[in-house]
Amino acid sequence: MTDETYLPAGPCVPLVMLGTATLADLQDWTAAHLAGFEYLPLAGIAFGEAVVGPWASKEQLRLTGRMAVWGYALDDHIERKITDLGELDGFLARCNEVVRTGRRDDGNALLASLSSWQEEISAQPGYPALADVWADKFDSCLRGHRYDWVVGWARERGESPATSVEEYLAHADSSAIGQVHVPRWIAYGDDELPAHLDVLVPALDDVSVATRLANDLATIARERDEAGANNVLMYGVSDDWVREEITARMTAVRDRLAPLTAANYLPAVGLVRIAEWSVGIYARHDMRLATTMSQAMSQAVSQAVSQPAPTGA
Repeated sequence: MTDETYLPAGPCVPLVMLGTATLADLQDWTAAHLAGFEYLPLAGIAFGEAVVGPWASKEQLRLTGRMAVWGYALDDHIERKITDLGELDGFLARCNEVVRTGRRDDGNALLASLSSWQEEISAQPGYPALADVWADKFDSCLRGHRYDWVVGWARERGESPATSVEEYLAHADSSAIGQVHVPRWIAYGDDELPAHLDVLVPALDDVSVATRLANDLATIARERDEAGANNVLMYGVSDDWVREEITARMTAVRDRLAPLTAANYLPAVGLVRIAEWSVGIYARHDMRLATTMSQAMSQAVSQAVSQPAPTGA
């Protein structure tokens, strides 16, 4: 008899096939458009896309998965390459310009790949109704990255940043959940979705906070030794406080979406699935290390990140 602890093998087959097809595309796309970004968690991203939207096609997951990969590459670029606040602000402004205007920018691999991706997503039938939501969430993610960079490097210089737990949570879109999930609404939402944004967007915000906090619990052991890192557990809160906040946010997501999930409204179901997937993954692993590289390689990357404090923060 099959152990009931595990899912039957049969229902797993379509999910694994969808994840594998998505992974193949992400490998090809990353090699072509993000050369030099070697340590991206492509496997975790690909199977995450399949788990969150198992009803989507591999063509639809191609777009959303690529944005998730781009988000990880953005994170790497900001943490490892940018050493001046003026440089950071200029780069983020150029990213926002691509998304808000559609004008191409080939200034570097990130800008060029974002330009190509934005051209493709803007041609989707669902894009016009969600263009402003997408631009706002994209900008909010970038502002979260800027906040983390400024606070993290201030702390690295031995300063006491003028910030708080509340401000930290207000910048939780640095988790990139919104940056990746709004494209899912565009790629495989439906015509009714804009009418439900008053419910879906606040739920998405709670998912972003829960994910950011779960990520913080998973990565604190690594980030304590990484120059410029910013983590809620560096703000004087306890692990238990973080877990309670995650539980509260997850409860809020389910309660807010309950009428829509009861009707099997897939965009709402997808939000619950991304919440459960993201928090569940980080409850078990530092996803960056678990799905990307060996322990020896992760130590090498951590050493590479430990660079002198940047200027202008």
